[in-house]
Amino acid sequence: MTTVISLKSKDGIILASDSQGTSSKVKTTIKKVFKINSHAGIGASGDSSQIELFVDELKQNFQNEIELESGFRTQMYSIMVNLHRLYNYNHSFLCGYSGARLFFTPVSLVAVKPKNGDSYIYRMGFGTTGKNNEISPYIYKVNSDYVSIGSGSTFARLVLTQQDRLYSAINMKVSDLSTENNVGIATYIINEIKQLDLETGGKTQIAIVDRDGYRELSYDEQNKCHQIMTDNLSSSLNEYFSNKDKTSEIVKWLFPYE
Repeated sequence: MTTVISLKSKDGIILASDSQGTSSKVKTTIKKVFKINSHAGIGASGDSSQIELFVDELKQNFQNEIELESGFRTQMYSIMVNLHRLYNYNHSFLCGYSGARLFFTPVSLVAVKPKNGDSYIYRMGFGTTGKNNEISPYIYKVNSDYVSIGSGSTFARLVLTQQDRLYSAINMKVSDLSTENNVGIATYIINEIKQLDLETGGKTQIAIVDRDGYRELSYDEQNKCHQIMTDNLSSSLNEYFSNKDKTSEIVKWLFPYE
């Protein structure tokens, strides 16, 4: 499995993941963050061969320019429905099942910056919905400032919540911070999850989607952003820790009883 997170910033959206894959119980290195077109990126979890098929389908069928969010959603859902028909419905029929079974199951986070509008995150996948557990693709907009998927997602949500609480304690919101700052946060989170989840490992992969388009960051660029994040946080905390009452307020905020 894997850990993939997406984090909003003032200037755009960050996609981050580990790079560990497992094949026949052997640990391998695989890519989990991909460019769809010049203004959209995807971070995916699941079977690596299915992820590659999914990404290839998106690259071939997505228009390079995304005018509006509604256009993105229409295109994406159409592609997902077609893949669902081919690899779930048709495959179930060939296997002799009376109803659709899930054979094609990648789960993904997509960061998009349309030509007209703000950056946003969508979560997508294939699963069961409704009281009758209907097999279908799903796609929905993420309204929170961050989201995670994969085997390490529970750990990721915990660390993300702690980061959110830390910045809230000094009257700051994570999504209002710079992209460079939040790349530092994302790098820290993925590296932290590697220590907790056996299925998360390898190098950290980071991509940014903003007004300049999609781009992936090197290890040195990630390290630089991490330094920016720690420097910014140190400066912000110094003001509070110089005052005993403010320090007490921060500690209580960071370690709530309920």
